[in-house]
Amino acid sequence: MKNQYKSYPLEEFRRHNESLQKEMARAGIDMLMLSTPENIYYSTGYRSWYTSSLFRPVYVLVPREGDPAIILRLLEKTTVHFTSWTERVYCWGTSSRNLGQLEGKDPIELLTTVLLEIQPDTRTIGLEAGDGQQHFWSLSLLNSMIKSLPGIEFVDGALAIQRARMIKTAWEIEKIRYVCGITEEAILETGKTIRAGVTTEKDISTGIARRMAEKGADKISYLTVTSGVDKYCTFNSYATDRVVQKGEYVLVDISCHIDGYASDLTRVFYLGEISPLEREMAEVASGCVVAAKEAMKPGVPVSEINRICEGFIRNSRFRDYLLHSSGHSIGLNVVEYPIISDDATEVLQPGMVFAVENGVYPYDLDKGVESIYLSFRMEDEVLVTESGAEWITGPGEPVIEIPC
Repeated sequence: MKNQYKSYPLEEFRRHNESLQKEMARAGIDMLMLSTPENIYYSTGYRSWYTSSLFRPVYVLVPREGDPAIILRLLEKTTVHFTSWTERVYCWGTSSRNLGQLEGKDPIELLTTVLLEIQPDTRTIGLEAGDGQQHFWSLSLLNSMIKSLPGIEFVDGALAIQRARMIKTAWEIEKIRYVCGITEEAILETGKTIRAGVTTEKDISTGIARRMAEKGADKISYLTVTSGVDKYCTFNSYATDRVVQKGEYVLVDISCHIDGYASDLTRVFYLGEISPLEREMAEVASGCVVAAKEAMKPGVPVSEINRICEGFIRNSRFRDYLLHSSGHSIGLNVVEYPIISDDATEVLQPGMVFAVENGVYPYDLDKGVESIYLSFRMEDEVLVTESGAEWITGPGEPVIEIPC
């Protein structure tokens, strides 16, 4: 019966670690040392509020072969047993409390113990050190670990981790499909409740959050709501008590998680009847995302998708209002590797999932982007398939008009 509490099926656990070990071998890394909650969850299934505390470090060691080992305080051991398939659990804590078996007094001591027990010939340990990754706990603890093992070289393992996670399994894809679906539904249903002169930005964010939670969301990354000429120039600002008015745009950029996996969608509402020029801007912002999706198929360079998406805007009369690149992969993190940009080095493969986005942001060219006076952005999720790509969400309407 306890298997019902596992974060994911045993087969998923095996696939995740086989993917990590394949990329480790490719990078010449003997062992990965993981510290971020997302990577710990990916490799072991262990997921707990406990990792929100920055004072109680948790580490996972992924060897060349076999199951990963997890290092953490004794009081979390039962949660590991409930959520994870790994049997390699090493606990530290205060021995004087006599709470149970301890394998060491602290993470530094346990690191040596685990290495000797599961892979004594380790010569290199890969860290979450590069762009897109981070060491989650204190740098002083990391430095102490490195000093305690003078015979081992600590190297950057970020690319190995990112490449392992960039191809999603069927199970992961279904999680992303569901969480994106409830996010899209929550945005559209909340949009129907917006009333000019009555509804505040926080009313909108609260309505979206409530609807996502009702469908199972267990974490919200952000609820950004932008309305009114004073805020159009902001990209990632949270909702305020500002009341939305007739003749204004409301841009929402929303992300929530279910079972670890994230959504990321942007939609634009207009309170009233949009002008032909502004509708054209919105259609260009939407059209660039559609063009990118239509070009996605296995073997196409990710950088080419950015050129196509940006090129759609550059070939319009709004070419001067192109400001950023065209999206990113998505999974356990909202923004994952690879980024859809000109310098991306990966090619598309089946199982990659992207949040494709770009926009038209008119501004005074003499004053710079601080003078943005409108924001049109579209963002939808796309899955790369064996023969092309398919929409996970949308494609969204260029702009959703709310009668006033």
